[in-house]
Amino acid sequence: MLKNRPFEQDDLSWFEEIAEAHPVWKKEEFGEKDAESYMISYSMYNGSWLVWEKDGLPVAVSYHLEWAPSNGKPWLGTVLIDPAEERKGHAREIIEQIGQSLKEKHRALFTAVPIDRNEWIRFLSQCGFEQLKTEKDEADKSYMIMVKPLV
Repeated sequence: MLKNRPFEQDDLSWFEEIAEAHPVWKKEEFGEKDAESYMISYSMYNGSWLVWEKDGLPVAVSYHLEWAPSNGKPWLGTVLIDPAEERKGHAREIIEQIGQSLKEKHRALFTAVPIDRNEWIRFLSQCGFEQLKTEKDEADKSYMIMVKPLV
């Protein structure tokens, strides 16, 4: 079982490394920013950046909010796995652990995925998320809003 801890300043270079190994994710999420600037852009939301460890070594990073300003509900922002640890069920386990931590106060966990990221939508569907609706952001980019019941 993975254990989590709060993200620390010392984790930034590791986060940069795993982002580099995921160029599609990096382009979508970081854009032109570095890891620190990316994380700072989320600071106003009061979410939780977590590092997930296996045997004391980092294998993943995640971000989630317990109360998103858009709907007052919990949101999963990201889960990024170290390439050496992919396809071992870590992302599913992280999503489940986050869901379990929210279950006492909430009935569902939301997320949003760029509509053209079919592999992300497919993966989240396999993790129990259901397609709820589509929305456009202020730049007219379309997103699939998904919800996972916390039962």
